[in-house]
Amino acid sequence: MPACQRAFTMLRSGDARAEPRQRAALASPLPSNRANRYHALFAVGAGDVVVSKLVQEAGDGNIDAIYYRDGASLPTAGYLIRKAREEMFSLFMTECKPTSSTTVLDLGVSDEENSEANILEKQYPFKNKLTCAGLGDGQLVLSSYPGIEYIKIFAGRPLPFKDGAFDIVYSNAVLEHVGGPEERRHFIQEALRIGRSVFITVPNRWFPIEHHTGIPLVHFNKNLFRSVLRRTRLNHWTETRNLEFLDRRLLLDEWPGKRTPKAAYTGIKLGPFSSNIAIYGE
Repeated sequence: MPACQRAFTMLRSGDARAEPRQRAALASPLPSNRANRYHALFAVGAGDVVVSKLVQEAGDGNIDAIYYRDGASLPTAGYLIRKAREEMFSLFMTECKPTSSTTVLDLGVSDEENSEANILEKQYPFKNKLTCAGLGDGQLVLSSYPGIEYIKIFAGRPLPFKDGAFDIVYSNAVLEHVGGPEERRHFIQEALRIGRSVFITVPNRWFPIEHHTGIPLVHFNKNLFRSVLRRTRLNHWTETRNLEFLDRRLLLDEWPGKRTPKAAYTGIKLGPFSSNIAIYGE
C-alpha cells in the first residue's frame, strides 16, 4: 500500500501506529460549524461583502484549523507545504518586484501560526508596508510579526479599503474556498478594485495529491472525490462552498479584469501537475 494511502487509512481507523501529530489531529473533533470563513467574507455582490443566509446561520468557522488538521497533519506534509509556499513567495518577489515603498495587502491572512503558515509575513522584507486582513482579532498575527498592520474584516460589511488603496493585493489559498464561479469573479473584482495589481495563488487540481486531505488521485474526478468522502470525517471538503478544484484554464477563463493576466505553475514544480498556480495582473 502506498505510504500516503496507508497514512490515510491509519488516520481514518485511529491506528496506534499513526504519528503523534496524526493521532492528535484525529482526536480533534470536526467543528460542528462547517461554514467556510472565506465563504463568509466573499459571498459578494458589486464590491460589497455580504454574508449568505447559510453562513449567517452557521457562524464563522476556522478553515485553517481544519486544513492543518486534515491535509497538513500527514507525514512530510509540513516540509512540502513550506517548500511550495517559499517557491510561491519567490515568484511573487520576482514578478511583482515590490520595493520598500510598495504597499501590499495580504487578503485572507491565516488565523493559524506555525512554520508553514503566513510565509509572506515571515519572509517579506518590508513589513512596515504590509497590511493583513482577516476575520479574527489579529492578535496572533500582530504579536508574531511586529510592524505589520492588521485590519479586521466584518462579515456583512464592505471591505474597508478605498479604490486603489494598495499597490499589490496578495492572496494565497483563498480563491478555492469562496464558492462557485460568480463568487470567484467577485473576489477577484474586489481585489482589483482595491489594488493596482493582484497576485493570487491556489492549489492546482492536477497535482497528484489533494492538498486538503492528502489523498492521491481521487480528486482528478471531483464528483468521485466528493462521493467517496461524503460520509467520512473529511466530508467538510466535499461541499463546493468549502472547496472547489481549480486549474490554469479555468482561472484564465474566469478572470474579470480588462487585461489578460499571467498564469504560472509554481510551488512543487511538476509542469502542468505542479502543486500550485499563480495568477497575477492588473
